[in-house]
Amino acid sequence: MSGRVRGTVLFVYNQRKRGAARVAAEGRRWCRDRGIAARATPRRTIELDDVSLVVAIGGDGTLLRVASAIYPREIPVFGVNVGGALGFLSAGGPEDLVRLLEEYVAGDFRLEPRLRLAVGIGGAEFSALNDIVFTGPGSYRFTQLEASIAGTRALAFSGDGLIVSTPTGSTAYALACGGPLLHPAAEALLLMPLAPHDLKIRPVILPADVTVEVRALYATNVFVDGDRVFSLKPGETAVIKRAPARTALVRFPREPGFFERVARCFGWPL
Repeated sequence: MSGRVRGTVLFVYNQRKRGAARVAAEGRRWCRDRGIAARATPRRTIELDDVSLVVAIGGDGTLLRVASAIYPREIPVFGVNVGGALGFLSAGGPEDLVRLLEEYVAGDFRLEPRLRLAVGIGGAEFSALNDIVFTGPGSYRFTQLEASIAGTRALAFSGDGLIVSTPTGSTAYALACGGPLLHPAAEALLLMPLAPHDLKIRPVILPADVTVEVRALYATNVFVDGDRVFSLKPGETAVIKRAPARTALVRFPREPGFFERVARCFGWPL
């Protein structure tokens, strides 16, 4: 695969991360010194005209929000972890940026398409790379939910809520709640109940192409990749499907593999 950059490299940085703007400026200078068009911009002002590669500088949250801004375009993106956050999705740290750019320009990389979810609520639609979370309002978080899978009622329970996760998101909130790991190449969805009041309720792994409908029987907040986007009133339903486009993560030869990352970040025994 050719790594020749045909358009602009966009460095998007999280202004709240110390040093992120400096790293973005360094990347921009490196590109321009080699005749490659480049721009640097804060996370909240992303313009994608003529952009062929995006570098998200911050943490995993920055990468998630940049990926959301790119969607539905499948522009390649990789993350640079700044500021000591976990950085599970990142390709490296600030010290790796020049090497990663060199490898990309040389074509020494691969694209890893990541499944996304689309959730439709009251005529509006949102997309998630990690997860869609339904949880009760306020500090008590209580809610009541019903979930139907491919038109068949499958779950009905009271508790803190429900996570509908991609394989990418299985290493995020769902994992912290005791959910299983899904390999990022898996074509699957994960339904992870949050603190259900019935101990018989367990996580469910589904084919990626099914439609999941989540109906609120009690007031419920809806979060997409950590951002609250909507509140369901009792009787309202959110419809979740595989999104029509994916996120194209750039992966490099010296990066740790999936299980190496899990071991490094979470103490998984190898």
